[in-house]
Amino acid sequence: MPLASLDNINVHLPEDKLKVLDADDNALQLDAETVIKAKLSGTYSPATLATWVNPAETIGSATPDIISEIAGKLIAAIHYARTFASEGMGVPEYAQWLYDQAMDMLDNIVLGLISLPDVPEVPDTGQHLTRDMFWPNDDTVGVRFKRSDVF
Repeated sequence: MPLASLDNINVHLPEDKLKVLDADDNALQLDAETVIKAKLSGTYSPATLATWVNPAETIGSATPDIISEIAGKLIAAIHYARTFASEGMGVPEYAQWLYDQAMDMLDNIVLGLISLPDVPEVPDTGQHLTRDMFWPNDDTVGVRFKRSDVF
């Protein structure tokens, strides 16, 4: 399902050189959705992620605006990279910059630095976890496992 509208995508592309048309973005939409939902799967529940099926500006959409913006950046980055890949070695700098921006935004959502006010669920940022919940850890004294141990 598309998370970004054509406007969310094309705003990040140079108007005079490149534009995504409706027929061009189906696979790109799926790629962006996969990246976004995988990255946020430990922060938001599957039930919440499953409601994100339309771009944010669609009437009745549960997709937060920032998610549509991130999807637009990811799709624009992939489309730009594919279009201009033959012009040089490696990934075009602008495509990499867009991708990095989108991934930074996702990382900041996971860390709790960017909130999604439209989402009623409280995100799990992992801040409630402590070292005592994991064993052995760096505080554990002595050797706990050996190569010869059989489990």
